[in-house]
Amino acid sequence: MAELLGDDFGDNPSKYSLGRDHGMVEFFWQRPDPGVPWAGTHFSVQAHRLRYGDPELVNPAIRARYGAFPGTVTFAEVSALLVERGVPLREVPYPAEAGEMRAYWQPEAHIMVSVVEGSYYGRAGDLYRVASSSTGIP
Repeated sequence: MAELLGDDFGDNPSKYSLGRDHGMVEFFWQRPDPGVPWAGTHFSVQAHRLRYGDPELVNPAIRARYGAFPGTVTFAEVSALLVERGVPLREVPYPAEAGEMRAYWQPEAHIMVSVVEGSYYGRAGDLYRVASSSTGIP
């Protein structure tokens, strides 16, 4: 990832897992034992961080390629683009955050899209997170 996103990141390591935070984009690895090579498990795009309005939260390599990220992104914007491209999303139960968060699943890509529903995590309708899953619906 350093080749693509540069060396401006934060690591959250433990003996068996590693999370690498590149601003808005995070990558995760696991291993069964120390000394065994890391295996990538998933990534996430923490779109909710855009609500802080700090352009530095978006990795410089991403800003250079896609331009400024001036604020939050709504689920309506994202879902309209996905419909236009023929990418279906299916709403799935999200009981852990009932009333505060909604979840949508894209089965072919194994992607979960989290959307603010209440007010605790931001403004209703805002995109909160996009995360991959190697195991299916989390």
